[in-house]
Amino acid sequence: MVDLATARNFISLTDLPAASAFAADAPASGGGLPDFDPTKEQSLVIGSDVISFGTGVDAEFRQAITDSALFAQLAALHKVGPNADPMKFFDAYFSYLLQLGWLVQQRDTSELEFKGGGLDVHQEIIGVITAFLAPIAGAAQAILAVMEGLRKMDQSQPFITLFNKRSARQKIGQFQFTYVQADPAKGILARMTAFGLDAHNTITQVLFFRLKNDYTSLQRSLGALSIDPATLTALRPNIAAKVLAYRQSLIAEVDLGPVGP
Repeated sequence: MVDLATARNFISLTDLPAASAFAADAPASGGGLPDFDPTKEQSLVIGSDVISFGTGVDAEFRQAITDSALFAQLAALHKVGPNADPMKFFDAYFSYLLQLGWLVQQRDTSELEFKGGGLDVHQEIIGVITAFLAPIAGAAQAILAVMEGLRKMDQSQPFITLFNKRSARQKIGQFQFTYVQADPAKGILARMTAFGLDAHNTITQVLFFRLKNDYTSLQRSLGALSIDPATLTALRPNIAAKVLAYRQSLIAEVDLGPVGP
């Protein structure tokens, strides 16, 4: 178990980018923390991360995990810079979560192979997510439903505009999908699928991009982390205070509504 005094000091001393740097990314409406409901599946966009909570994850833990993900994302961005290799960003992201008491249960990184004349990002990601989340009933379906919403819904939806702005930077794309569940043995378990896209041309929508094998690459990083609920409860006020100024600009609840054909 992490030493709480050390973790609190780490949170306090960790440098984050200026909150004003994200003002332009703020959704026109619907930004910030939602009302968390532990009886429902619930998804949020947190910058370039989509987090889905399974039923049974308590509201206070949903808030603490949301703030933890935002903290780690901001700290990693400050450390490696906005134009770094996506895998370096994800390595930094994981390292900051570990300082908050998360424990690595699994980690694996590789580059996805091209077949034929190119690679369809959307289809490849579906395959990775489906395989990685297969052991958890309903997990892959929850993530894929959000992906369908990103593809089919009105692109002015707050969660879509936020995700598109934060996941694509010129010729680099980085984004991740996380599923969080209550686990009888490990407390709270988060399974993450992170992707890094390096393209020859400017990227506008990372999920619906066709890669050409002479000019682009797609890497993926898979990870499973767990945390003791008592640790999360103890550090929740500290993490919340650290990221309070960023919530409105970088968090939006996913509202799928009826997704058309």
